[in-house]
Amino acid sequence: MANSWRGMMNGILERTGELWLQWERFASGGRTVLAVTRDCRCKTSLHILSLEQGWRILFAESLEDGLRLEHTNRICVLIYDRDLTGVEWREGLRALLSSDEPLLPIVISDAPSAELRSEVIDNGGFDLARNPLEPDCFVALVNGALALAESIDSLES
Repeated sequence: MANSWRGMMNGILERTGELWLQWERFASGGRTVLAVTRDCRCKTSLHILSLEQGWRILFAESLEDGLRLEHTNRICVLIYDRDLTGVEWREGLRALLSSDEPLLPIVISDAPSAELRSEVIDNGGFDLARNPLEPDCFVALVNGALALAESIDSLES
């Protein structure tokens, strides 16, 4: 009797978890930004910008955490730190782009260049931004990516 009750409760908890994940995907309304970085300057800037711009922003300090958050939320824009330790940036970007959800990645770097920007775009990135972030330029870049994501969503509907 106790085992059947425990099994029933586990089933209810699993279903509740699944429903919560679905709610998270739809409740975000397409304005969710995932930032995969350990850089405190970047996190502080993004937190301030998210409050000013009304973005929902999630932070991950590793590729694994970023992948977990990407799979449980409806992410529109990805901010990926090229200088994230422990993973080669192209491989990390490809791993995050492997989901079925459309995702517009902005790669950030302490040393951006025209050559690196071309490489970012060739590897599936939307654009390259300087870290530390320049607020006005970065807001325009993310808003452009969000607008593009909304237009892609409207084509799929």
